Amino acid sequence: MKTLIVRSLSGLVYVLIIFLCTTNYLSDLLYLFLDIKIPSYYFLYGLMSFFLLGCLWETTRMLKFSSILYQILSFGLAGIIYYMFSKDFFWNSFSFGNLYLKHVLMLLLFLMSVTTLFRFSNELSTDSAKLIFSAIYIGLPFSFSLVIPNSTSPLTPEIFYVFLLIWISDTFAYLVGSKFGKTKLAPKISPNKSIEGLLGGIVFTCISGFIINSIYPDLRGNWIIISLLIAIFAPIGDLAESKLKRMFGVKDSGNLMPGHGGVLDRLDSFIFCIPAIFAYYLIITIL
Repeated sequence: MKTLIVRSLSGLVYVLIIFLCTTNYLSDLLYLFLDIKIPSYYFLYGLMSFFLLGCLWETTRMLKFSSILYQILSFGLAGIIYYMFSKDFFWNSFSFGNLYLKHVLMLLLFLMSVTTLFRFSNELSTDSAKLIFSAIYIGLPFSFSLVIPNSTSPLTPEIFYVFLLIWISDTFAYLVGSKFGKTKLAPKISPNKSIEGLLGGIVFTCISGFIINSIYPDLRGNWIIISLLIAIFAPIGDLAESKLKRMFGVKDSGNLMPGHGGVLDRLDSFIFCIPAIFAYYLIITIL
């Protein structure tokens, strides 16, 4: 009972922080009660920066670098990637109307890191490979997240709805899977996941995406399509972290969130969903 209460309170704080930092509400509240003017996108940037550092720290610890120098260098490389998108974020110079080759290459790099994890995981035995993998696997998604909102003044809530749809996908995949799940999705990596649960998550997430798309037409992109992407890629992100933990004999990525594990445990799905949404935005720009 005590564990359930701690887990529930921890989860509630987590959801509240994300809601306040990915919308305009925290900025409005500070101005209303304290007469402090802080643009809402500063809170989004702070949150994504914290998530980046937390996930990278837990990932590099999980990968068990033999040299601390390579571990430090992974932070440096991820920082360079993040800085490139930070400039676009603060100078408002990024536009999906301007398709740069570097953004396509970055997507390909993320795809390569995922391919390495699932198909060539034995390559992650050297510090140099771990350095490149961790910097790309963690650095790119949080960099992409900075340019997902349609506007920063005022901040549009695309990132919050990404989180919301991920939570819906996870919740209904669990509920449907626990009730009807018979066919294992990936028994060697995560034996509790089922194809029935995956399909249940897809159905309810797409219904939620339809509602979001109907109520908030000013959001960037078609959120029925985005909800489908989230329902597909969120479970893959969870499987990816499960594979990493199995490879390196780790139960939880950390213990920052009581009852939930580490930051990476909470954001494994987000890490996969954001590149998929970023790619979708690039594609609809071209078309």
